[in-house]
Amino acid sequence: MKNATRSLFLILFCVVISRAWGVSIRGEVESIAEEKPEAVSHDIIELESSYVFGSDLHRSGSFGDQDAIQNSFSYSHRILLQGHLYLHLGIDYNRFDFSTTGAPVPDHLQSVAGVIGVDYMHNNDVGAFIQVKPGFYTVDKFDSSSFDAPITLGRIFVLQPDQVYLFVGANASFLRGKWPVIPLAGLIWEPNDKWKILGILPEPRVIYSPNDKFDFWAGGELIGGSFRTDRNSAIVPAKLNGAEVDYSEYRVGGGLIYSPCNNVSIDLGGGYAIRREFDFHRANIRYKADGAPYLRIEFKAKF
Repeated sequence: MKNATRSLFLILFCVVISRAWGVSIRGEVESIAEEKPEAVSHDIIELESSYVFGSDLHRSGSFGDQDAIQNSFSYSHRILLQGHLYLHLGIDYNRFDFSTTGAPVPDHLQSVAGVIGVDYMHNNDVGAFIQVKPGFYTVDKFDSSSFDAPITLGRIFVLQPDQVYLFVGANASFLRGKWPVIPLAGLIWEPNDKWKILGILPEPRVIYSPNDKFDFWAGGELIGGSFRTDRNSAIVPAKLNGAEVDYSEYRVGGGLIYSPCNNVSIDLGGGYAIRREFDFHRANIRYKADGAPYLRIEFKAKF
């Protein structure tokens, strides 16, 4: 409890002096250079699905091939508080499914959480925010041991109007084993109307926009999360019984984004998942999967 309290005070301190895992930064800063007035989107819907082809899962020896499927859904609504400040409320669901191997790792991981935050809006772009996602991060047991409330905050500073921006922020997850608090920072550079360079985790990208309907991108992606596994007295080794696990996928690739209108976009992509990892950090046990190709599709709508 003391560690959680210290982490919370640190994250609040960062917001006074200034989104992986749990918040997508890229979608909030892609058009921040636009100066023309634009209505704030009140309803935001996001769906994503991806598939990583099978590769060898190992730790001091092979446990067989494993593939991975990821599906997520989120809906949120903004309510005007005052001026540029909006209350941000919603729900977020994320699930990973894995094929069976000989390793004592879960065959799936899932999270269901509420979204509570405050956004400072610049037209239809987020200039600063703080967000909490209280919920359950688990295999199947939705109880107090799997409860977490990850906190993310960030702010964008203008370094050169219409071209260069600095993002700073932090993320805290009390369930996460290795790094309870992670600092976030990056640059956004828009040299002209056709190019954007987003040097921000968890999705650094270079984007080329030949017209209003199509964007082509290349970059990386980090996805995953921290979860509490279910109790299983028969598991070997025994210290994985109800253990915390940090799951991560490191990807590089490219794709295209089709926007039939200003409020809707479909992102088709693929590439190579360099590595997947189950890190039972507090138990000092880690399982890694070799690289494999992946495919993904993402749908976004803002109204």
